[in-house]
Amino acid sequence: MRKRLLITITSALLVAALAPAGASASIAGLRSADPIVVTGARVPALIGSAPQRIIAYRYSAKRLRQVPVQVDERKLFDVGNAYQPALPSGEQTLVYADAAMSAGADNDLDFDSNDEIALLGSSVGGKAPSNLALPSTLRGRPHQWLRVRDPISGEVGYLLLGAARPGIKIDQAAGSHPLKYKFALASGQPYSSYRRAQGPNPESSSLTTPFYSLGFSDRWIKDRLKIRAKDATGVDILDMHKSMVSARSCARSERTFSDGEGAFLTNRVGPVRAIRDFIGANSGPMTERRELMYPGREDVETFLRVHAIGTVFDFLDYSAAASGMTYRNNLNTAGVTVDGRPDVLVPGLPKWSQVSGDQGTLTVSYSHQTNIVGLPMTGYYVDSTTPTSPQCTGDSASYAASGAAVTSGMTTTEPRESGYSNFSTSWKLYFGGRSSGGAKKAAALDRRARQPLQSSVVR
Repeated sequence: MRKRLLITITSALLVAALAPAGASASIAGLRSADPIVVTGARVPALIGSAPQRIIAYRYSAKRLRQVPVQVDERKLFDVGNAYQPALPSGEQTLVYADAAMSAGADNDLDFDSNDEIALLGSSVGGKAPSNLALPSTLRGRPHQWLRVRDPISGEVGYLLLGAARPGIKIDQAAGSHPLKYKFALASGQPYSSYRRAQGPNPESSSLTTPFYSLGFSDRWIKDRLKIRAKDATGVDILDMHKSMVSARSCARSERTFSDGEGAFLTNRVGPVRAIRDFIGANSGPMTERRELMYPGREDVETFLRVHAIGTVFDFLDYSAAASGMTYRNNLNTAGVTVDGRPDVLVPGLPKWSQVSGDQGTLTVSYSHQTNIVGLPMTGYYVDSTTPTSPQCTGDSASYAASGAAVTSGMTTTEPRESGYSNFSTSWKLYFGGRSSGGAKKAAALDRRARQPLQSSVVR
């Protein structure tokens, strides 16, 4: 399958703490965890700079203040070349470069047109006077001002990007280190020992931010999720993120995907996001999943590249610790109680879903992209301690197992086959405290997911 944690701010005090003085409340407050991602092509003055020398500022309280920025180099890469021996498809895609993983280092070590600069909405400041002096780090150096616009409210803010002078010590994180991501094989060995031809490759990998934490036990095995925002209890509510070819068989599931051939393209972390990108799903060796993990939002992107398989199921199966939460989606806004007992829901493909309770609130915005005309898709939901579908990983129950499914007609998406089609999905996950639940709040988050912050160079 082809494929943002947005901080759901649940307290006016927290919003005020995150938002810089002088910035619009819409961008630096309500949209504080939304990313702003700019390619090198959008900031041509910085092309050719050393990526580690690029820094960012906002104008606040009559002065420029440094804010966190992250530069992620990208490269064109045939993902089949991640294997040993290679399985080249002849088709190249942009991946995040990582010298320690299979993607390898960028071919151009300077900041180039396809590299990305990532910032957060919380960093956006006000408009600086035209005669404002540059900070000493940028005097005489390439720089550009960005105008950031919230397409929902129409409000705007500004950021200054530049390449720091040589010889000056800089901190791209501006003292902020909210992401703690560790990729670790359970064996303790380095990635060079990764079994690409045949798994499993057990992990003890983890991500922790002030708003959530995740755990990974193998390439496709994401089996821990704690909501840490505000007043959430912080219990682990996830049994497994499940991805299956059929809901009736364990022949192809996240377990077999991890047990088969595969590789990691990228595992890296910076002050703005962590990137976990991997390939390999049995007879879809170039099927890819990319997780972009921000301090308060997670984007899960899946790119399907496999022969014709007919059906696909992708969903979050919660654990018994989620009992008592309310599940709802845009087709069932009143919601039902998560209790392991079957419910009758209005059917259809949801735009968003949400679970909320003392454990916290998780809202997921779904989008799907394909050129397969009329591909039938619907929502997936099972709440039962004795489900009829097999539980291939995790516990024996399905607590509010929810996501989406292609029910038929999934033709070939394998690039090595003629006439192949494209299919990818993108989930945007938002995390908040117990007071962040409700259909109106979920719909507002879904709207933000679908209308990202816009940026343009103004000077």
